[in-house]
Amino acid sequence: MKHIFLIILALTNLESIASDATTETKAETQILIDVRTSAEWSEGHIETAVHIPLDTILENIELAASNKEQTIYLYCGSGRRSGKAEKALQDMGYINAKNIGGIKEASSALKLQIIRD
Repeated sequence: MKHIFLIILALTNLESIASDATTETKAETQILIDVRTSAEWSEGHIETAVHIPLDTILENIELAASNKEQTIYLYCGSGRRSGKAEKALQDMGYINAKNIGGIKEASSALKLQIIRD
């Protein structure tokens, strides 16, 4: 009986560890993408962002996000282009693509700074 209890305890601990690892993996897979033009990017962008202009998002998304379940935050100047990118990525099967609006709103919401080169 003692052995059964120890096995159950060990399995419970493994399940907890696996759950924690899954949570960490999900957090690590979040990506922030700026879909503005190269000229706009050069004027300033949010720290940690990856630049993939809207007109190349479908061709280049897999370079930044190969897992279609990872969370992808999209922003642009006002939220209009990032909305188009969100729809296009969702149509491709990226189920967690999210438009977070314009650069100022996104910066504020994510509590990340806008970097000016």
